[in-house]
Amino acid sequence: SDVIVCAEMDEQWGYVGAKSRQRWLFYAYDRLRKTVVAHVFGERTMATLGRLMSLLSPFDVVIWMTDGWPLYESRLKGKLHVISKRYTQRIERHNLNLRQHLARLGRKSLSFSKSVELHDKVIGHYLNIKHYQ
Repeated sequence: SDVIVCAEMDEQWGYVGAKSRQRWLFYAYDRLRKTVVAHVFGERTMATLGRLMSLLSPFDVVIWMTDGWPLYESRLKGKLHVISKRYTQRIERHNLNLRQHLARLGRKSLSFSKSVELHDKVIGHYLNIKHYQ
């Protein structure tokens, strides 16, 4: 299995059609390689976080770094886990880059996704081009 010394995890808000129809991007970012390792879309729930964790199971992650969202703490219990805004600066910067490059992720924008399928495909395609090839 591939070793990831330091993985940052975060979630990013988006919406489809109306702001009440929230769509969350959960992803893990390899701090040393500066690349996204895995991502999933869904609601901001333990189930979505669980899907991301199952994608990360082939990797041997040494240190997990997250913000203070309580579900991270419960899901990463027993692992080396650092909860700090200081150590999630790279993934937060990546969130800002995504917002700059993909108008549909902007908070106040006329460019928004009209369907969940298209929302997930456009963002997924961007991540594939930038990180998985």
